[in-house]
Amino acid sequence: MQRIMKYPPLVTLSFMIMMYLMSILAPLFNVNSFSFDWLSTTSLFVSVLVIISSGWKFKKANTTVDPTTPEKTTHLVTSGIYRYSRNPMYLGLLGFLIAEAFLLSNLLCLVLLPIYIHTMNKYFIRPEEAALLILFENSFITYKQKVRRWL
Repeated sequence: MQRIMKYPPLVTLSFMIMMYLMSILAPLFNVNSFSFDWLSTTSLFVSVLVIISSGWKFKKANTTVDPTTPEKTTHLVTSGIYRYSRNPMYLGLLGFLIAEAFLLSNLLCLVLLPIYIHTMNKYFIRPEEAALLILFENSFITYKQKVRRWL
């Protein structure tokens, strides 16, 4: 479990598996709606765009995207999608979970979303922000005051 908690995509995958199991084990919460398929596809598409654009911004700034080594960050990226969210990659991963919840059409899956947000805040975002504060001091404080953590 400790190895999983080092990598956000693995944590997201774990939550996706939990959602799938919930939909099988608790079919009472399943609902059918054509609009859920459309919402799932839209959420997935938007999430992929968010992750690609945020990763591209990091690559363009020639800084690390590896959340396990935030101390290797060379630039504080604040432009593009980072004007709206300090953590668009995590937002994109959350979008994957939202897309799966719509795809599975199981209302119980929605219970996992706030737990996922709490998990990401605690194990990834707060440690990353602490490292960024050390590296970029006042610049990061100013950025943090202007831009929300998620949206």
